[in-house]
Amino acid sequence: MSFSRFNLSRRLVEALAGLGYLEPSPIQDKVIPSALRGKSLLVQAPTGSGKTHSFLIPIVEKCDFSLPRPQAVVVAPSRELARQSYEFARAFVRYFPSFRVRLFSSESEVSQNEEGRSLPPQLIVGTPGRLVDLLVKRDDYPLNNVKTLVLDEADMLLEEGYVEEIKSLAERLKAPQALVFSATLKPHLIAALKKDFPGLDFEGNEQVTPGELHHHLLDIKHVGKARALVNFLKARKPYLCLAFSSKKEGMKPVAELLRNEGIDYVYFSGALSERDRKKAIREIRSGRHALVLASDLLARGIDLPGVSDVVSLDIPAETAFYFHRAGRAARFGEEGDSWAFYNSDTVSDARRLLLEEAGFDYYVLKGEALLKDPTSLVKKERGAKKKELPAEEIKEIKIAKALSRKKHVEPMHKKKTQFAIEKVKRKYRRAAIKKKVREAINASYKKGKR
Repeated sequence: MSFSRFNLSRRLVEALAGLGYLEPSPIQDKVIPSALRGKSLLVQAPTGSGKTHSFLIPIVEKCDFSLPRPQAVVVAPSRELARQSYEFARAFVRYFPSFRVRLFSSESEVSQNEEGRSLPPQLIVGTPGRLVDLLVKRDDYPLNNVKTLVLDEADMLLEEGYVEEIKSLAERLKAPQALVFSATLKPHLIAALKKDFPGLDFEGNEQVTPGELHHHLLDIKHVGKARALVNFLKARKPYLCLAFSSKKEGMKPVAELLRNEGIDYVYFSGALSERDRKKAIREIRSGRHALVLASDLLARGIDLPGVSDVVSLDIPAETAFYFHRAGRAARFGEEGDSWAFYNSDTVSDARRLLLEEAGFDYYVLKGEALLKDPTSLVKKERGAKKKELPAEEIKEIKIAKALSRKKHVEPMHKKKTQFAIEKVKRKYRRAAIKKKVREAINASYKKGKR
């Protein structure tokens, strides 16, 4: 079904077709009609599901191109995400020449867009700090025609500490419609957003990564992360692999070994200058490199074509970060694989991921080979749950411990305590065996009588 069933203008439907968008994605199907009616929405949907066009299409449709004033503002948590939304919006200018879009996410872009004050844009895209400077402190543009405020990757905006900036923008803009988007939203963040933006209707689902994405736990044994990544690349030969590390210092030994092994890669981190970050994104999108070594900054909302595999060199403390990483693959209906490295020291982190019920399977890295691992370390750990003892037995064990406890530590004290506990356990094992024997005799007797 095409976009025309949303009662969009013919011109916009043709523009979407020209840009290669012929059918709405499931989340666009849910969001666009409500957004066109002016409803405020809290949208949770998997990464790569088409969230950006879910808000851009209603904005373009409702825009009055004859009015040279801001009519919508998009807030993004990072320069890369802001630029991505800006580039998507700029693509519509080819079909709507009077549509003006401005990006404000750095000092240089603010300077470059000084001329915009004489001919204001209809759509402003930027990061929170720059937008507060521009729209609240400097009051550069008339804002009484702003109809829509968009918060992209809202959980990241809040977790990065932009709460006050968002409140300032919301109070200054007084937009009747708020469109809030994220792949993951925790209950306390939802509560905070609903407090600042009353009337938000929830749209979307709980799934945080696409169904075409396959999750794997990979036991790297006692091989270090750097060597494990090199061996993994040789075994897997991915088309495009993103390898994530939670800490910058964890990336240094990996980068060093990759260089020594002659493996080509692109490095991306928030520690890079703005110029180098832009260059890295261009390099990644050029398709000339099969490996990207990145911090979690690259895991949030950025569209990178052709990602076949995502590797988590470590499992983040926040499981949501794992799913943001994984969501770089399998975007827009494609298939992809996410691999989480673990070993005997980090098996508890792997078990945390299993609680998310994302359908993990198990592999082990042996040399330069990836092998299915039906008896994985995680499975053993999961199966090692202690059998729950009867209440009476627990009570007797506690009594045995108490009776064997001495005021002064004596030689063999621990062994004596253990012997007392084992004595209680043997008593209950014998009782259990006797019970089973009696049941078997009774069953045999009843059978004979029949």
